[in-house]
Amino acid sequence: MGAWGSAPWDTDGAADWFGNVFAGIDIDAHIDEAFKYEDDYDKIRAAGYLLAVLGRSMVWPGDLERLDDHLEQGIELLSEMVEPGSDFRELWEDDADVIAAVRDEIAELEARLDGDDEDEDEDEDADDEDDDADDDE
Repeated sequence: MGAWGSAPWDTDGAADWFGNVFAGIDIDAHIDEAFKYEDDYDKIRAAGYLLAVLGRSMVWPGDLERLDDHLEQGIELLSEMVEPGSDFRELWEDDADVIAAVRDEIAELEARLDGDDEDEDEDEDADDEDDDADDDE
């Protein structure tokens, strides 16, 4: 078995499993459909969520060469939604919780785009090693 980290997707077996689960699903077409209209807020947010959760190279069920473009487009569309005076904010009556949730989603997509999720896994591994060392004392 090939393993390269401690995250649930960091093994050959997990990568194969994700591939089997998503076999036959054209996620790229679904993301394109969700991002087709900039005022289809529900679909944009739902697609952004999938990108945040699945947007890792060993998990992404679509074309990896398109993943960064999807992430960038999601960031752009979500950012437009939370701009002051946007129709989205008006629709939600500037609900602070909703605006914060969309901003959190943007941050997740930016982290995926920047590859920060890989760094977090390494940091978690280092923290685990530190914890193990502390336990030995």
